[in-house]
Amino acid sequence: MCSGICSAATYHSNADFEVHATILSSLAGRALRAKTTLLLLICWLPLVVAAQTPAVIPLASEPHHHLVLHNQYVNLYKVEVAPHDSVVLHRHDFDAISIMMSDTHVTVYTPGKPEAQHQVVDGQIRLQPQGYVHSTLIDGGAPYRNVTIELLLPQEGARNLCAAVIATQPLDCPGAQDSRPHEAHMEQPQFETNRTSVTLIRVLPHQEVTLGEPGRAELIVVMDEDVAVKGDGSGTQNLLHSGTFVWLDKGKATLIFKNNGAKEARLISFKFRPIESAEARQQ
Repeated sequence: MCSGICSAATYHSNADFEVHATILSSLAGRALRAKTTLLLLICWLPLVVAAQTPAVIPLASEPHHHLVLHNQYVNLYKVEVAPHDSVVLHRHDFDAISIMMSDTHVTVYTPGKPEAQHQVVDGQIRLQPQGYVHSTLIDGGAPYRNVTIELLLPQEGARNLCAAVIATQPLDCPGAQDSRPHEAHMEQPQFETNRTSVTLIRVLPHQEVTLGEPGRAELIVVMDEDVAVKGDGSGTQNLLHSGTFVWLDKGKATLIFKNNGAKEARLISFKFRPIESAEARQQ
């Protein structure tokens, strides 16, 4: 008697089961697709981020840095960047001293930090420490010119003297007797480490200064025009220009730098302690 009713109930039961199975299958499919999409995002996102992150190159590969001197103490680069151009993102593998040769405005980008705007000035000396990564956009209307000296030997005990070479460190400028005027020039210590000392020398108009020490190597960077150098005994003067340099090896004869101009001329001296001397000082 209930065969029709029972058959109908069975039919509805099977239909409901099929509907539920279809829903469950659809939900499972959606969950699987969502999981697959999530896994793909997890796998691809680092690749996308990496593709969008600028590559960091060593300073030696930065196209605006031109190597003009290499020895056991230093790499010396001349740098010139046109207005509205940029120094490419690069890494400093050694401590470096940067000497500005022009006035201009720049924006410095360091990964992971806010952009920083700076007005840089002719004669400014700055430490760019080992490991420093940055790029520099030239915002100003004047070219960006500097001389960058990489210090190839390990440097310790870096400290400011009479210039803020390390921006975050106070000055420790010696007394007036260390910068007193001589007959022809004035000297002012700027910065030092256990191996290197940096001094600003101001040569008065039409005066000269003798530089070089038998016991240590010295690098002289010329900041202004009308400077000549002589020292070979012939009396011949070789005219130097802003941004040029002279390397004096340890044990070599001294040289005479003469200011032929009517204005003060600046020289930056880097004196390098002999390796054995610097190591003994550390002990």
